[in-house]
Amino acid sequence: MLYCRDCGKAVCTQCMVQAAVGIKCRECGKAVRMPTFDVQPTYYARAVGVAVAIAIGGGLLWSLFIWIFPIFPAIGGIAIGYAAGELISRSVNRKRGIGLAWITGGSVVGSFLIALKIMGPFFGIFGLLIFGFSVYTAVQRVR
Repeated sequence: MLYCRDCGKAVCTQCMVQAAVGIKCRECGKAVRMPTFDVQPTYYARAVGVAVAIAIGGGLLWSLFIWIFPIFPAIGGIAIGYAAGELISRSVNRKRGIGLAWITGGSVVGSFLIALKIMGPFFGIFGLLIFGFSVYTAVQRVR
């Protein structure tokens, strides 16, 4: 007969949970989410607020960068992607999650659409590739 390491309850071989410290029953062996990935609704609200600010400010800065340096629109896109990921990550206390990744990616897409509305079409196939890379860069900071 096997016994739970924490509570001492008898455990059958089909019900046991193998843990790093020994065998546990189902109740004692439940997995707990890591605090880094436990994102509360207040963090999502904070992330959305920062994402809207990034979308507007990033779109304006990206347009300004394209206007000043028309040859290098990709550098502005990559910078916006990195900044969006870093700012949202810091605003939610370095939490990570799929929902935060969607919010962060949406902020970069918003920046791109605002810059596109202000400057008109400024990209080719290379620009779309860089745009995808900037979204990827932003998402990796919070995923």
